[in-house]
Amino acid sequence: AAGYARILLDAYREQRGAAAAVALAAVLDELADAGSEGDAAAYAAARRELDRALAGFRAAPLSAEEEERRAGQFLRFLALVPVEYERGVEDGRVTLDFEVQEAITFRDGAAQALADLEATLAERDLHATARMKELVDGIGETLALAARAEEVADPRVLEARADEALDLAQRVFPEAWREAGGAADFDVIRASLDRVEGAVAGGQYGQAEQARLEAYAFFELGPEQRLRGLAPGLFARTEGLFWYGAGEHAGLAQLLERKAPREEVSATRRALDEALAEAEAAIGSGPQSTGAVVTNTAIIVFREGLEAVLILAALTAGLVGAQRRLRRPLFVGAALALLASVATFVVAETVLESLARFGERLEAVVSLVAIAVLLLILNWFFHKVYWSEHLAELHGKKRRILGAAGLSVAAAQLAGLVMLGFSSVYREGFETVLFLQAIALEAGVPPVVEGVALGLLGVAAIGLAMAFLQRKLPHKRMLELTGLLILGVLVVMVGKTVQVCQVVGWLPVHPIAGARLPYWAGAWLGVFPTWEGVSAQTAAAALVLGSYFGAEWVRARRRRRRFLEAARVESPV
Repeated sequence: AAGYARILLDAYREQRGAAAAVALAAVLDELADAGSEGDAAAYAAARRELDRALAGFRAAPLSAEEEERRAGQFLRFLALVPVEYERGVEDGRVTLDFEVQEAITFRDGAAQALADLEATLAERDLHATARMKELVDGIGETLALAARAEEVADPRVLEARADEALDLAQRVFPEAWREAGGAADFDVIRASLDRVEGAVAGGQYGQAEQARLEAYAFFELGPEQRLRGLAPGLFARTEGLFWYGAGEHAGLAQLLERKAPREEVSATRRALDEALAEAEAAIGSGPQSTGAVVTNTAIIVFREGLEAVLILAALTAGLVGAQRRLRRPLFVGAALALLASVATFVVAETVLESLARFGERLEAVVSLVAIAVLLLILNWFFHKVYWSEHLAELHGKKRRILGAAGLSVAAAQLAGLVMLGFSSVYREGFETVLFLQAIALEAGVPPVVEGVALGLLGVAAIGLAMAFLQRKLPHKRMLELTGLLILGVLVVMVGKTVQVCQVVGWLPVHPIAGARLPYWAGAWLGVFPTWEGVSAQTAAAALVLGSYFGAEWVRARRRRRRFLEAARVESPV
C-alpha cells in the first residue's frame, strides 16, 4: 500500500495540497509500523485514518462525459436490482438463484459507479452522498445474505432502499447526469450479454437464454426505439444478431437453441458488440439528416396504422343496412384508442420511463386481447354476414335473434365491437408512441411531427380507398375482399404477438434451422423464423379458412335439404 501511495503521491498533492500529502505519508508509516508490530488496535486506527484521507480521491479524475456515463449506470443498474431480486424470491425463500445473482451484478455495478462519482457528489451534498453509499452497501449485504440462503428479505424492503437512493440521486445529481441514461442502456445490454457467455461457458443454456431475452428487452425498450428513426439498417442488423442471424453470423437465439459451442456464441457476441458500438455512436451523434428522420417516422406511423385501418375498413364493409348501426361502437372504440395514444405520448417521458420494464408485457397483453376479440368477431362475421346467401333474410333473422336474446346479448355485442375498435388501434398506438418519443428525444419534435403528418396522410389515403371500394364493388364481392383482408391482418397480428410474447419470456423460442428472413418480413408481415410463430400463424389461417369452408358446407347442406323437401312436395308418393 505504501509503495502504490508513493507512485500516486504527486497526483494526491496536486489535488489535496502539500499538507494533506505529508499527512498521508505519515498515516502510511503508522499503518506499516502497526502491522509490523502486530498491534491490532493501532493498525485499525491507522486504517480508519487512511480511509478518511483517501475518501473520494481519484488519481485520474473522470471527464465530464465519463461522469455522465457513470451517473447513467448508477441510475439504470440500481433501478434493476429490486426488479431482479423480486423475480428470484418468494415467501422468504430463493426460488431462482440466477435472478438473485443478476441483482447482485447490477448492485455491484451501481456501487462501482457511485464510488467513481463520490468525490464530486460529496462536494455538492456530503450528507446525501454518505446516505446513498450507506443504502447501496446495505442492499449489497441483504443480497449476500439471500445468496447464502441465510436470510431472504422481503422484496419491498430492497425496493424501498433503492427508491430512497434513487430519489437522493435525482436531488443531488446535476441535470445533465439525471438525463444520462442513453449510454447506460448499452452498458446494461453488455452486462446481460456477459451473463449469456458466462452461462454458456458453464453449460447452462437455459440461463443463457434468459439473459439473452433480458438483453434484448433492454435493447427494445431503449436503443431500438431511437435506431428505427435514425438508422433502420443498423437496427435490423442488431436485432438479427439477437435472434435469427445477420450476414455470416447466426443469431444468438439459434445458437442457444441448438446448444452451440462457446466459440460460436462468442463470435456472434463480438459481432453484436460491434453493432451495438455503432448503434451507440449513431444515437450519440444524433440524426444525420432531417429528411431521413421525417421519412423513417412517416414509415413507422404508416406501418403501425395500416393494420388498424384495414381491420376497421374490413369490418365496416360488412355492416350495411340493419347492421350499419354497429359501425358506431367500432368507431367509438377507435376514437377512445386515439385519445389513449395521445395521453400515452403526453406521459411517455415520466410514467412510461418508470414503467419501462412493463412496456413489452403491456403490448403483449393488448395484442392477445385484440386477437381474442378479432377471432370472436370473425366467427360472428362469417356466420352472420359474409356467407349468407340472402342478405335480406339474414337481416331479418338478425333482428329476430337480437330481439329474442334480449338486451344482454346486444350489449355484449356492442361491448365486443368497442373493445375490438379500441384494441386494434391502441396496440399500434402504444408501440408508435414509444418509437416517436424516442426519436423526438434525438431529433427534436418538428421533424417527428412532419413525419407523423405524412404517415397519417398515407393511412387516410388507404382508408379513403377502402371506402371508395365499398361504394363501387358489389356488396358480395366487397365482403369477400374484406374477409381476405381480415385474414391477412389476423395472421400478421398473430405473428407479431408471438414474437413479443417470446421477448418477455411467455413463450419458448425454437428457431427454424437455416431460415433467414429479411427485416421487412417481420416488420410488415409479422413473419419470424421460429416454429412457434409460423405454427401459430398457420393455425390462425386454418381456423379462419376452416370457419369459411365450414359455413359453406352448412349452407350447401341446407340448400340440398330444401331442394329435396321441395321435390317431395311437388312429387308426392
